[in-house]
Amino acid sequence: MDTHNILIVDDESDFRTLLVEALESMGYLCEGAETAEAALELVDRKHFAIIFTDLNMPGGMSGLDLMKRVKERDEKTLCILMTGYASLETALQAMKLGAYDYIQKPFKLAELEASLVRTLNYYKALRDNERYQAELEARVQERTREVVKLKDDIENLFEGFVHASVFAIEARDPSTKGHSKRVAKLTVALAEAVNATEGGAYGPVRFTLDQLKELEYASLLHDFGKVGVREQVLTKARKLEPERLERILQRLHQRDLEGVAARILEAWRRGEPFEEGAFDVLMASRKEETRRLMDLILRCNEPKVLPQEVKEAMGDLEDLAFTHFQSGRARILEPEDIAALRIPKGSLSEDERREINSHVTKTWQFLQQIPWTGPLADLPEIAYTHHERLNGMGYPRGLKAPQIPVQAKLMAICDVYDALVAADRPYKAAVTIPKSLEILEAETQAGLLDADALRIFLDGGVYLLTKDELKPEAEYR
Repeated sequence: MDTHNILIVDDESDFRTLLVEALESMGYLCEGAETAEAALELVDRKHFAIIFTDLNMPGGMSGLDLMKRVKERDEKTLCILMTGYASLETALQAMKLGAYDYIQKPFKLAELEASLVRTLNYYKALRDNERYQAELEARVQERTREVVKLKDDIENLFEGFVHASVFAIEARDPSTKGHSKRVAKLTVALAEAVNATEGGAYGPVRFTLDQLKELEYASLLHDFGKVGVREQVLTKARKLEPERLERILQRLHQRDLEGVAARILEAWRRGEPFEEGAFDVLMASRKEETRRLMDLILRCNEPKVLPQEVKEAMGDLEDLAFTHFQSGRARILEPEDIAALRIPKGSLSEDERREINSHVTKTWQFLQQIPWTGPLADLPEIAYTHHERLNGMGYPRGLKAPQIPVQAKLMAICDVYDALVAADRPYKAAVTIPKSLEILEAETQAGLLDADALRIFLDGGVYLLTKDELKPEAEYR
């Protein structure tokens, strides 16, 4: 049995009853209504798939009026117009009002059924299509949820990877803990301050949300290449490694012992008696000179600019000798020791400085292995250029201002600032905020950093964002 409801609307009772009974005998669920008003009451109570309606019904609405009202109440219902006064104009008007078909009275039951079957097939096709669309939309929504979740999972995974990378960097050099995160915080804030800037060199510059995220990641990963730098170079606090310095000081002590032993042996050969306490007296006589040499070595070993008098005094160190257990007389300070102590500034030799600087290229090589998506495509280049300087005096490629991405110019200011004010590192003491800002100003005047970007950095108070993460001013040396 067909479960779709059918409604016959006709003011002729016998005719209406005949149609209802005929359709019921064919297996349809069918009801009748004498007037349009009665039909609308039924429509309000239940859904009818098909409504057959007479065109002219006395004392009320016409069949055309009924179809219009039905469409307002239930747009899924299909109407078939029955009329004994069919004309082209009537048919067109009925179709405009939503009638699917019309039949002319008098008609045979076979014609009625044929029209009903056509209309029901169309009705079922519409409902099938609606179900398909609903199922398709549900599948699309489910797939969309899956894609969004996958995207979120990938983003969370990548966020975790970035922060794990930062952890790896800091594990190699604990003295720089927090540096990458502070640089990212400052750089993104500076970019946002640029977005709010009207006029000037940075007036036309605007960063999108994707570009800000790209800049954040580039800042977090800008030092990742340090994992490829030897730890003894990365954390080198003095010009000589502790074991080398200890070896030199031990050799100086051995030199004293050898000198005292030689004096005692010479006295013995001359037949002089050995006096108790002579050893201590002779060692004390050499102590002042050895202490002077040790102090000179320790002073040269500091990662500071060497004063001229210290440079001149270093000649006293070159000819110091002791007796090696294998090769006889040997220098206390080997040529590489002297070369290290002669480093004019800092703690690194030229080779070590090049190794440290290579972290930028190593960062780029590492980041190039990752298939960055469109919004992050420039990330490796931004990180690669954060040590370039406007006048071409940066590294590793010696780029000049036009060749350096705007993002890298912003990061350079934040990187230098944090390196200055951050907690003491093995090779340098922290600098106060005012002194750090003076140094940044000096670097802009020297053509190293971008003066317009620094002005935004200062005027926007960007540098204050990490103040609470630094040690109190009173603790600066």
